[in-house]
Amino acid sequence: MHLVIDGYNLLFATPELAPAEARGQGRDALLKALKLYRDKKRHQITVVFDGGPQEGPSRGSQNGVPIINSGSAQSADEVIAGLAAQHGPGVTVITDDRELAGRCQAAGSEVIASWEFAVRLMEAAQGKVEGLEAGGEETGWDFTTKKKGPAKRLPKKRRNKARRLGKL
Repeated sequence: MHLVIDGYNLLFATPELAPAEARGQGRDALLKALKLYRDKKRHQITVVFDGGPQEGPSRGSQNGVPIINSGSAQSADEVIAGLAAQHGPGVTVITDDRELAGRCQAAGSEVIASWEFAVRLMEAAQGKVEGLEAGGEETGWDFTTKKKGPAKRLPKKRRNKARRLGKL
């Protein structure tokens, strides 16, 4: 599964990263958490941030996580919508932006809310993101228990979204 993430949108939707953001290290903490998530889940991840030193989009990598900076000429939303149009159903977009979500869904991509993904991201990271907890000890428990839901069959659109969430 290929995840295209609206970087700043996810950063501000993840309350566990607020202490790092207050110190100006939010972006680094987010990328460390995404690296831990990717190492555990083996999903392809691309993070798109607004801005950057160049006029057009620039690509890079930090902590082994591919990054696209949108540049000054366009917004991250435009870059993400372009990726969704290019890859179609093969992409899952993580954002809370309704306008962007609509554009991505029109291109055939699945959209997951940032707050929903943030919960799964922090569960996968299990507090191992540097700078979030004093002592750096491993805390918590393994969140791999799957629970069964009601027997009623959901509409196809909600089943597809639930299937994508289950893979996260």
